[in-house]
Amino acid sequence: MLTLVTTNPAKYAPFSRQLERWRISLAPPVGALPEMQSVNFAETLAAKARAAAAMFGRPVLVDDAGLVLEAYRPFPGPLTSSVVPHLGPAGLRRLLTGVSARAWMECHLGCWVNGVLRRWTGTVQGRLDFSRPPRDSRMVLSDLFQPEPALEGEGELPHRARALAALEAGVFDLHLEAAPEAAPDEIGCAGQPGYACPFCAEFEADGLSVFTELMGDRLASRIVYEDEDFVVMPPLGEFIEGGLLLLTREHLLSLAHLRPALFERLEGLLRAISGALVERWGVPPLVFEHGPAPQRGKGVCCVDHAHLNIFPARVQLHPQLGGRMNLRVGSLAELARLRRAEFGYLLAQENDGTRRAYDGQDVPTQLVRRIVTAGLGLPERWHWRDYLGANELLATYNALKGRIHL
Repeated sequence: MLTLVTTNPAKYAPFSRQLERWRISLAPPVGALPEMQSVNFAETLAAKARAAAAMFGRPVLVDDAGLVLEAYRPFPGPLTSSVVPHLGPAGLRRLLTGVSARAWMECHLGCWVNGVLRRWTGTVQGRLDFSRPPRDSRMVLSDLFQPEPALEGEGELPHRARALAALEAGVFDLHLEAAPEAAPDEIGCAGQPGYACPFCAEFEADGLSVFTELMGDRLASRIVYEDEDFVVMPPLGEFIEGGLLLLTREHLLSLAHLRPALFERLEGLLRAISGALVERWGVPPLVFEHGPAPQRGKGVCCVDHAHLNIFPARVQLHPQLGGRMNLRVGSLAELARLRRAEFGYLLAQENDGTRRAYDGQDVPTQLVRRIVTAGLGLPERWHWRDYLGANELLATYNALKGRIHL
């Protein structure tokens, strides 16, 4: 979890829900942070972020906010907290006599990561209005500063709201950058006491797999494609024809743990599968994976063996998942970074091929299957134990066996 270091947590009270969703906690500094005498926000923010990282022994977020007067830009900037109380409303009025009263409020969030300042800014244009006295000497700027135009829904701290909105776009990425280096891979079926992977058992063809138990009298093997690294087969719980699993032959916790040299082949195989599904069912497939954090796993209803779910279904996933932290994913090779996601991840590829990774913590069992089956008007089929889909599995096997070529 990330930490935002602040001496005044009350100013973030209006944003508590966002911070919780982004897994950001508030904490006071454990010592004095430097107060650099500068009107340059970048300088003061870098000094504070670097000192806070050293103080906590890890990257943490810090903030700096203030007023900038158009007539005296960039003053007072980071000096606002000392200058404005000293001047008071009367002093500010004298300072602006005969010059523009226009101003803006700025909020800057920063984090010192790997020797570099990451920075997010929120700015609100406005003016100082002296037509009414401040209600409270401690709230001079809140009463004097009038944003232009009026900002609906952003409350009395719109500059802070905008800085947080800028942070939202990069917060998942920041979690990954700030996380400790991933430990060497130690994930394997044999290395998990008491765990027998049903996929590994099926690959070994020893007659003891869940598939053999449920479907063995109708189909000896459901594999439609295999090589030394990957296996493709329709799943149990096949809620529509054309659904497939693309699995690693080696037992890995998720595709984030795939050997780097195999990502290019994985992309090629996924393209070949997509082509076969479009040719047969006319729909570019949805692709998704639940990659758990190493300490957690996915729970009793799911299998902790790396696999992509692939279904030729026209359903949009982002509208249902977009409330979670997320980031764009280009090539599948970028999944390697997600080993550092202490909350795990959901990978989703839409029908148009765009990909996103979502925060995977506290994911309800088979969440994406629920979304897809509901979108297809088949909500009763979301759980494989309630709808085995044997006929759909057999139809998919017969349609695709020998038709996927890498």
